[in-house]
Amino acid sequence: MDLLGNQECRHLIGFAHQSNGRNEPISRSWNRLYANFVFEKGNLAFSFKPWYRFSEDEEDDNNPDITDYMGHFHILAAYKWRGHTFSLMSRNNLESGFSKGAVEGTWSFPLGNYKYLKGYVQGFTGYGQSLIDYNSNESSIGIGFAITDWL
Repeated sequence: MDLLGNQECRHLIGFAHQSNGRNEPISRSWNRLYANFVFEKGNLAFSFKPWYRFSEDEEDDNNPDITDYMGHFHILAAYKWRGHTFSLMSRNNLESGFSKGAVEGTWSFPLGNYKYLKGYVQGFTGYGQSLIDYNSNESSIGIGFAITDWL
């Protein structure tokens, strides 16, 4: 018996090094091992991405509290409707009791008759929008172009 219906599941395991490329005192970096599990069914996708931060020597760690703000995972849901894709990401909200999390919403939409070129609008509020200010609460709205989206 197939309880999930015609659902597709993909997974990925990887290593990520993220750095702002700056020198001390504003240098920020971290190394993570992550997995990403993506479940799709029709026009809906859901992603769960947990990670493990590799510890650094105490004297070399320029952001020892980064997981307090960035957490240990994020979840993302995306829905496609008539060529438009809507997505919502949540990071560290549950772990921090909604005090140090982040939420990001994105809308991508077709531009003319170009199949792969999309416009997008994105709103963000919370911590960790940029690595240099990972421990600052920020809100922003952005617009731009994309050549792909979730669905």
